[in-house]
Amino acid sequence: MCPKSSRPFALLASSLPALLLAAACSSSSGPSGDRTSAPLGAFTVDGPTFGAHALAPAQCHVGQREQFLGFDFVDSQAGIVARLVVDPATGPVVRVFRSAAPFDSTILFHRSECRVFHFSLDETGWRINRIDQLRVSLELDCSLPSGDHIAGKAEDPSCL
Repeated sequence: MCPKSSRPFALLASSLPALLLAAACSSSSGPSGDRTSAPLGAFTVDGPTFGAHALAPAQCHVGQREQFLGFDFVDSQAGIVARLVVDPATGPVVRVFRSAAPFDSTILFHRSECRVFHFSLDETGWRINRIDQLRVSLELDCSLPSGDHIAGKAEDPSCL
């Protein structure tokens, strides 16, 4: 049995791990996949498929959520998604589509059609609800014979 004077310390010591876990989980500086604040970058998309749009994606979602290697940069205001998919057979491709109707209109930009096509996918070491958080970046300058074009760059150090 603990001496009477050490009981408050024992109570604090036994609840400290729970308090630290609660503080870490409620922290705004930790990993977050649903941020909608500052833009992660900027892209311009123009051409016959979507017209002219200036995209400022404020959200990033890892492809693991939908069973693919890559990520989505989402501009909720414009309703347009720029998705990087790394296919093991054909290589990387960027697919641009409307979030409200993802299968109605789409543009595919293959690496061979781009003057600039740089991307990165790096694990951060965080795993939340069985989803790996990634540090991602995408820089593009691509033109298609159809007249569709995309240019710009974005990055997210904590894409979830």
